[in-house]
Order: sequence, then structure tokens, then C-alpha cells
Amino acid sequence: MLGKRMTAVMLAAMLGAALPLTAFAGWQEENPLIAHALGEADGKIETNSKEAFEESWGSGFRAMEVDFTYTSDGALVARHDFEESGSYYRLEQGVNDPLVMDQNTYKHTPIIYEQTPLTAVEVLGLMAEYSDVYLITDTKDTDKATVQRQFADLKKIAEAMGQPELLERIVPQIYNEEMYNWVKEIYPFSEWIYTLYLNYYPNYPEIANFCQEKGIGTVTIEYTRVTKTVLDTLHAKGIKVYAHTINRYKQFEELLTLGVDGIYTDRIKPYELNWVGLSDSRKVVQKAVSLKEKEYKLDTLKILGEDYVPLRQLANLGNRFFAQLDSQNKTLNLVPRKMFTTLGNELLMDYTGRLIMKKADFRLLYDGKETKIYPILVDGEVYVPLNKMATLLGLNG
Repeated sequence: MLGKRMTAVMLAAMLGAALPLTAFAGWQEENPLIAHALGEADGKIETNSKEAFEESWGSGFRAMEVDFTYTSDGALVARHDFEESGSYYRLEQGVNDPLVMDQNTYKHTPIIYEQTPLTAVEVLGLMAEYSDVYLITDTKDTDKATVQRQFADLKKIAEAMGQPELLERIVPQIYNEEMYNWVKEIYPFSEWIYTLYLNYYPNYPEIANFCQEKGIGTVTIEYTRVTKTVLDTLHAKGIKVYAHTINRYKQFEELLTLGVDGIYTDRIKPYELNWVGLSDSRKVVQKAVSLKEKEYKLDTLKILGEDYVPLRQLANLGNRFFAQLDSQNKTLNLVPRKMFTTLGNELLMDYTGRLIMKKADFRLLYDGKETKIYPILVDGEVYVPLNKMATLLGLNG
């Protein structure tokens, strides 16, 4: 899919044509919500913290916005600013002179006493670990030198990790038309957002034409500026419109009625989309699966791009196993040829159906041996990758 999209982009560029926006419909289709500043963690917002990233992913966000700025010694980090009345105040941190921290101080100063600050290196590390997340940049600066330095640093980090493909899941937000060319000189990103919060007198027809010409598939607008006329102007060119920052369901509902395609939010969760007439793209789907020449019906859930199934549903197929949880050593050992019993009490299963996900903090063993298979807890239920587990249990072929 990515290759086809890039081919369309390059072909249109060579022909000098306006880029077809259908070629850029990647992250928006199943993501009407963008987690603002990486979202909410433990009730706290605007943190850009590791905990916010992980909690947002667990709640179903697959598009997250992150703020970037520099420390005093030139490290790119996930933070809104180093202003006394800005991030220091919001993040419950003491203010010292000089205001801008060096990287070491930044990394060792907890956010709101207990959350973990992130460098750009660590943000891209999380992107590599959570391979279904799109990252939307809010880089703040508008001078060419700083803008190009920021995106050059992101590019260098991805390349140093040996994973330049991470850049295909980064969506730059540009603040003016000039910034598009500045960023593109650094890397030809596949998808872009034109955010208008620094454009005090926007000419929407001109913006729509510019976005269509450059293949910018999304425009972001402060919610008080959203009108039917503005939406119609942008939609006429095939451009999706997101509003920021919305934390009230009724307000979101009103914007959807006008025709907004999505919102940036601190608090509204994907599993709450049905409250406003939308639906969470994550769904448990019962599939007929052929294993060892027999067909079984299993509950499948798409996680990190592959089908996961409840561990308990595999326990009685082929070689049966018993699951033995060792909380102290953080292992879950599958003992073959024994009857499976529930893990519900140990894992505190949640029956709300919100599909809240968390990477398991235990290692999965089979007959006492490490498997290198990493379970995901879904509402407390242990889910495992179907194909890898079928191979482990001898159910393939």
C-alpha cells in the first residue's frame, strides 16, 4: 500500500500535476481522534510523556500529536516549551535559572512528579515498538534554520536506528506555505497537515488550492473558526478538516454535524466514539481459522498489524496446555498436556468491552522455555499473535 502511494506521488510530481488526495488517505480513515500532546495519562494532560503515549495507544489512539523543542545543549525533546508560565507551570516543575534545561536535567526531571519525559530518540523508539502509530509533529518554530534542523534530526534518528521507514508514519504539521518546501528539502514525507493556528487571516480558497497542489490531505483549524462555508471550501478540494482542541462530547457532536472529519483531543477516547455517532475502528471479529486441517471459530483482534486471539481459545486446540502465572518472576508458563484454567482473577479482567490494551509485563514461556512471543492484555484478557502461537503449538500445516 505504501509503495503504491509513493508511486502515485512521484508520478504526479514528474508530470507536474496536482497530487490526487486519495493517494494520501492513510492515517485519517480510521482516526477521527488525534491524541493532543500524546494524550492523557492518569488524568493528566499536555504532558508529552511516555505514559501518555502508552495510555493513548492502549485506549485505541493510532494518531498522536507530539510537541518538539530543543534543550539548552541541542537535544530535540518532546516538550511544548521551557517558559516559566508555560510548561513548567503545567507540568508541576520548579523553575530554575536558566529556564532551558540541558538534556540530562530534562531526562531526570519527572513530569507531574512521576511521569517520564521523552527525547525525540525515545519517541521514535516508541514508534518502532508500536508499529501502528502515526506521529503528528508540532514543532512550534517558524524560522527556516530551526525547522530544517528539527526535521533533519528526526531523519537522522530514524536512520541511526536502522529504521528509516519510521519517517513514513511521521506527519509534519506546517504553519505556512514556505514551511512545506523547507521540510520537503529534508525529506519527502508522504502525508502532511497544514495547521492554521498561526494564520491570523486565512484565505481558505487559496489554502485549499495550495493543499490540493501540494498533496496536503488535511487542514487543522481552531474550533471557533469552523463554519459550513470553510468546510465546504476545503472539502470541495478533497481536503479533510480537523478541529482543535476538543474535550467536550457535545462540542464534538456539533462539529461533526457541520462536517468536520476529526478532532485533536486530550480526553475523548476512541472507545467513546459511539456517544457521538461514530465507531471505534478496533473490533473483535470471529473468524473461521484452519489449523491442522481442522476449522475453528476464533475471536480475532487486529493488533500491531496482525491477528491476535485470546490465549484461552487456543488452550484446548491440538496440544492442550495449562497457563501458570508467576507474578514474582513475571512469567506466564504454558505447561503442555494439562487442562487450562482461568486467569481472570489474576489479571483482573474488565468486562466493559472498551478493548483497552496494554503490553503484558510478563514473559511467555512454553514448557519452561522462552518463546519470544509477546502477549497483549485486552481488557485484562491475554491475547497472543495467532500465527506465531499456531507455529509454537504445532497447529500450522
